[in-house]
Amino acid sequence: MAGKLFIDAHYSDETRIAILDENGNLENFEVEHSKRKQIKGNIYLARVVRIEPSIQAAFIDYGDEKNGFLPLSEIHYDYFNKDALSNEDVKYLEDENQTRGLSKRFKIQEVIANRQVLLVQAEKEVRGNKCAFFTTFISIPGRYCVLTPNPPKGKNTCVSRRLEATEKERLREIIGSLDIPDGMGCIVRTAGENRGKQEIKRDLEYLCRLWNEIKDAADTSTAPARLYEEGNIVKRTIRDLYSRTMDGITIQGVEAYKEARTFMKLFTPSHVKRIELYKDNATPLFYKYAIEEKIKEILNPVVQLPSGGSIVIDVTEALIAIDVNSGKSKSEKNLDGTALKTNLEAVTEIARQIRLRDISGIIVIDFIDMASYASNSKVEHKMKEAMKNDYSSVQIGKISQFGLMEISRQRLRSSLSETSFVKCKHCGGIGKILSIEVVALSVIRTIESSLVHGNAKSIVVEVAAGVDLYILNNKRRIITEMEAFYQVYIEIARNQTLEQSDCKILIKEYKADAVSEEVTTPKCVNHTHNPVKEKCLNIETEFPQNKAPAKEEVVAQDTVATQEEPAPQPQATKKKRYRRRRRAPEGAVLEQGSSESPAPLDREVRPPLTRPSESGLDASRASELLQSTKGTSDIVHKSAHQENTTAKKVDKDGWLKKLFG
Repeated sequence: MAGKLFIDAHYSDETRIAILDENGNLENFEVEHSKRKQIKGNIYLARVVRIEPSIQAAFIDYGDEKNGFLPLSEIHYDYFNKDALSNEDVKYLEDENQTRGLSKRFKIQEVIANRQVLLVQAEKEVRGNKCAFFTTFISIPGRYCVLTPNPPKGKNTCVSRRLEATEKERLREIIGSLDIPDGMGCIVRTAGENRGKQEIKRDLEYLCRLWNEIKDAADTSTAPARLYEEGNIVKRTIRDLYSRTMDGITIQGVEAYKEARTFMKLFTPSHVKRIELYKDNATPLFYKYAIEEKIKEILNPVVQLPSGGSIVIDVTEALIAIDVNSGKSKSEKNLDGTALKTNLEAVTEIARQIRLRDISGIIVIDFIDMASYASNSKVEHKMKEAMKNDYSSVQIGKISQFGLMEISRQRLRSSLSETSFVKCKHCGGIGKILSIEVVALSVIRTIESSLVHGNAKSIVVEVAAGVDLYILNNKRRIITEMEAFYQVYIEIARNQTLEQSDCKILIKEYKADAVSEEVTTPKCVNHTHNPVKEKCLNIETEFPQNKAPAKEEVVAQDTVATQEEPAPQPQATKKKRYRRRRRAPEGAVLEQGSSESPAPLDREVRPPLTRPSESGLDASRASELLQSTKGTSDIVHKSAHQENTTAKKVDKDGWLKKLFG
């Protein structure tokens, strides 16, 4: 691949790698932060801390805050406890022809013990709540080959599947002629294509020396401990991304320049002269070659296509969804031609964006629907050609009847979105926030629920900026009604530290814990009696006909009646008197001067009333008492005849018996 490699290590906190092709397009981009170094590829001496038979896996302590995950299928049979196995199982393990079925035949709680020490290697990084993934099958990569000290059965030597058949045969002959230690394996990488025997041999000898150093460190270390580090981004880039077809390497940063030259001498001494130190301190390296602008474009979820279409990349928890839109593409004559052209342009750009952003896992691409089967075949073939230069393991599926293509890509490191972005504190990672109208109604519901179950007299509601103005300008009437109904003072305040969807309710003053003795409310059969809540709500209840009102209510109603009621009407009709006689309680007339007290009509404590004297009851006072009892509809109007009546006549109508028992 023609092009040039740029390394920006001017700042110690961050190192950036960029590869430009021969046309000046950005083909690859990687970033490594000093506080976010990857653990993938590192080798640790770990200890088993917990065994989970339900998932047939173990959790290991390798020295980090979160434990690592080690399934049974990734545990080499050399670590099995053979003393707990039968002779038949031991023979099964020693048989070299048995290459499969170890995880199905054995159980992890039988072959692995708690606090057992293992030599493991990290295969996957920590992502969110997921812990790191480990394996006991060690592999140490080099420039042209990979050393496997304890390979699985039947996988001692092999060659990269991306090479041609004739090249594979040549490399197999080279591996067969090399002196590989017993029990170890060797895998020739794609970078070993067209390499001679001496280059592959020198690379293999370096890896063997490195493995001996790791074994010596494991013998003298105590678990948990890190024995081997994969290396920083400069070493990994020269080892994995640099090729002979590149024009050279330009590095900004003296320390990175020295490290790159030292590492290049180990693998390709003849290419050390291609490493160049960037000395222009006035203009940054990435700014001079217009790389900064290209980096900003790959952070945008929408990518424009040359014909006017676009692709939209959406990263989710389970997969990555890529949508292809035709947009303003109108160059073709018919719909099928426009769809095919846009999809072919999208395939090239999608393959480039996958490499740039290091998108991995399950990728689902929604192409524009094409009616022709031949068009689908062209898009599938173009996708395989575009992903051919990707150094990750990729599996590409066919386009389904719904126009969807599924791609599975190996995860080599954390993607650009994971290393460059954090979860939004406003939206929580969903990309959208609630509108002010919805937040204001949610705050009002929160206030109402706190007042129903509370006993507050004055509260302060703290909300985010903007929400307070909306509530005071558009929801003032609701706040006023709540204040009058719940007998509470509500103050809306702004809190700059709160998020838009949050609110705080602070109680400044409480009401009395008990209900005043002057205000009594009858219990309801179908509801729970809560005197504090009834006082806060200020519930007005209509009393039954046979109950006397409280003293405070009698005085209040008497005052209203004397001020607002119209002039008295003529005497009541016989029909009304007939109703009074029918509703009058039966019994003898209360004798004057009797010391016997009347029986109470309800549970409430009635205020004491003045009994009539021997000469008779004051007519005006009796009339006022009659009017104050609003249990029946026939006491609404007063008449002049009732005002001038005597106590004897009132007693004849039966109302004194009702008032005095």
